[in-house]
Amino acid sequence: MVMSINRLLPTMEIRERYIVFKIISDKNYSLEDTVKTIWSSILQLFGEVGSSEFHIWIPANLYNENTNTGIIRCSHDYVQQVRAAIALIRNIDHEPLIFKTLGVTGTMRSAKDKFLTVK
Repeated sequence: MVMSINRLLPTMEIRERYIVFKIISDKNYSLEDTVKTIWSSILQLFGEVGSSEFHIWIPANLYNENTNTGIIRCSHDYVQQVRAAIALIRNIDHEPLIFKTLGVTGTMRSAKDKFLTVK
């Protein structure tokens, strides 16, 4: 007997967007500090119920501590809310900084190719 894999209907799948960001600061920040700060800002602005619908994920292998750049994956419906939350971040551990959005793409590959590769 052959079992088939059940997939979600296309209308039920979560369409994702990838927000590429850069932290402008004199200091380099670890992935742990960056993720903690991003989640803190999102939770303060939208609460637990609101932020649970964002489907946020920050891939560890795409965060560069030397350049303070990384990618945030979120639901396509909530890109503006995530951008607003990270724009409100002003410091990490009382060190002033600027969170800058470099761009938003529909695939991780285009996010890496357009914004994270050195040209």
